[in-house]
Amino acid sequence: MRWVPLLLLLLLPVFCLAGEREVTLAEAQGKKVKEIRFVHLGDKPFRNPDLRAAMQTREGEPFQRRFFRADLTAIEKLYQGAGYMEVSIPGRVLVLEDERNLHLTIRIDSKTRWRAADVKLDLDAPYDTTALRQQLELTPGEVFRYSQVLQDERQLLTYLNRLGHARATVQTEVQMDRADHQAEVRYRVSPGKRMYFGAVHIAPGDSLRALRTRLSLIQRQLSFHTGEAYNPEQLKHTSANLMRTDLFRGITLDTLPVAPEDSLQPIAVRLQEKRYLHLESNAFLNISGSRFEPGLSANLQHRNWLGRGTRLGLDAGVGRPLQGGTMYLSERNLFRSGVDLTLSAGLTDEWGGSTEVFADPADSLQFALLTTNDSVLNGLLLFAGPEVVSEYIAASTYHYASVERLWQFTSTLGKTWEKQPTGQYQADFSVAWNQARTQPELRGNIDYNAEVPDSAGTAPAPIDTSFAGDDPFGGDDPFGGDDPFGSDDPFGGDPGTAPPVPLIDYSEGRIPIDRTWQQLLTDRSNTLNFTLHFQRDTRNDPIAATRGTFLRASALYAIQIGGQNTRVLDGDLEARLYLPLGANLVWAESLRGGLTASLRHERALPQLYWKEYGGEGSVRGVELNSIQATGGGRVGLNLRSELRLKIEDFGLVLFWDRAGVWRHTHQTNWAGMMDGYGLGLRYTLGIPFRLDFGWSGRLRAQPVIYFSIGQAF
Repeated sequence: MRWVPLLLLLLLPVFCLAGEREVTLAEAQGKKVKEIRFVHLGDKPFRNPDLRAAMQTREGEPFQRRFFRADLTAIEKLYQGAGYMEVSIPGRVLVLEDERNLHLTIRIDSKTRWRAADVKLDLDAPYDTTALRQQLELTPGEVFRYSQVLQDERQLLTYLNRLGHARATVQTEVQMDRADHQAEVRYRVSPGKRMYFGAVHIAPGDSLRALRTRLSLIQRQLSFHTGEAYNPEQLKHTSANLMRTDLFRGITLDTLPVAPEDSLQPIAVRLQEKRYLHLESNAFLNISGSRFEPGLSANLQHRNWLGRGTRLGLDAGVGRPLQGGTMYLSERNLFRSGVDLTLSAGLTDEWGGSTEVFADPADSLQFALLTTNDSVLNGLLLFAGPEVVSEYIAASTYHYASVERLWQFTSTLGKTWEKQPTGQYQADFSVAWNQARTQPELRGNIDYNAEVPDSAGTAPAPIDTSFAGDDPFGGDDPFGGDDPFGSDDPFGGDPGTAPPVPLIDYSEGRIPIDRTWQQLLTDRSNTLNFTLHFQRDTRNDPIAATRGTFLRASALYAIQIGGQNTRVLDGDLEARLYLPLGANLVWAESLRGGLTASLRHERALPQLYWKEYGGEGSVRGVELNSIQATGGGRVGLNLRSELRLKIEDFGLVLFWDRAGVWRHTHQTNWAGMMDGYGLGLRYTLGIPFRLDFGWSGRLRAQPVIYFSIGQAF
């Protein structure tokens, strides 16, 4: 039995590899690539992650034969570009694990690294070769890099072109010495005749349509003038300038044929204009309980007004919660600086917001209304005096539905640029004059929350002194419940008239909003705002992103004109992350925080700058702008999360929103924030249509329904 352990030892590798087998390229087709490994038989000039990055085959994706063959060629060229001219890939092993996961092993033999024996420069005409040699990076004795040879060839040609040699040619010859592993490089240069820019011919790309854009605007984008030395780089700059106008969908700059003896190079500019009229509309519907709030918004633009490249537009909306209109005029690429100037003016009304403020005992009219119509305050004034009443009023709050009207005139300087692969950047500086008015909705009610301060004690009930506290009838009705006068008024009143309207006691917690209370609680402000805004966007789609990030930051300094002459400083920061969790699943996260303050602590903060969250755009399932702090929030935090599943054109979203607003920074706490959660349906027809059902509190509560276009964020 001594042979049994030896037999088990020999069979152990068989048992370990029972789930793995080597396969051919055909058998590996479509299998999931779990791992890509490299075995280096010689030098290792590149890290393994760099080699994987050069391949189209990716870990975690299906294996494709046609991609893999191209990957092996790409690896060889990568080594040859680094001087390993005889590199080879002697083998590759494909192992299939559990019939699902594919392991790739690629063996690379770099062999000997070559060196440059000599670098020669031949010209077919008298020319100063000193400046040309300065363009070459490859020198004799150094490591021979074929990629550097090609780069030097392009550099010679670019240098000659910039000097006006439009017809220059550069031919490269490489002589290989495989015995010594060396290479000799020879550049044959023909500068040709020096050329100058000639006439510029501007024509539409579509011969059936004339250009609407003024020729003077197009000519201002040219980065060259007739008679200057020809430089193809100037054609690239001109194309970029024309593209920045955002007026053309097709731009072509060509050199026209000329006679061999001619030194003037004419240029043809062919342009295809974009559609200059643009109309876009969006319908939305918010349903909360029995309240329906439909709305319609539209954007109308003329993108080439008067043929000057000026953008004239109107943003308008009707319905609640937001309606109004804003007109704007935008001048792009101001003075060829790449900066856009936008002037706008608009009027908007926003309903559905709620406001909560402290009562003000210093307001004489407010003091008189409360002490007259609040029976508790009336008795407290009689027995405790006005000082205690003032303390009582100062501890009371008003909560009411409000409407905000905003006049705004704005001037904005903005610049947008792209840096690959880091994304798109935008920076704006704006100066705006705002006239804001926030007031209670007429014919509504104020929720009046009054609490008796400890120093006031309990107010006595009002005393009836008409009979000195005695009832002359001893509690009996001398008329036995009958009206001795019938239906007639013995004091001359008309029979059958309605009884007088009973007075409303504010102490019951409700104050009807009439003109007087509307005027009392109206907040008006005129401010001059200076705002600096910056954003960075790496999303793959601005409407329905599935990967990337979005970062936005803004700082505002406002000066209130008139009234209390307050100075306001406000900061706002938002970050969004879009993380793919699979082929059809995306996690979207948004975090936004804001902080505002009055730089003069004794001055009130205008309601226009109060932090408020709730409703569409912050916390779904919660009433619009209902998350706030009494007397005005200075600190706000909003967290939004979505798990998005998309199968073909249909999508399902689970979301959780959370926000909190506080009056002071030391009051911030996670437990004091309000939640909204729910689910949504998506249907993509070019852009996603969105239907969301949001709850706040118990799931049995009635949902708030939102219908709109585009993702929530």
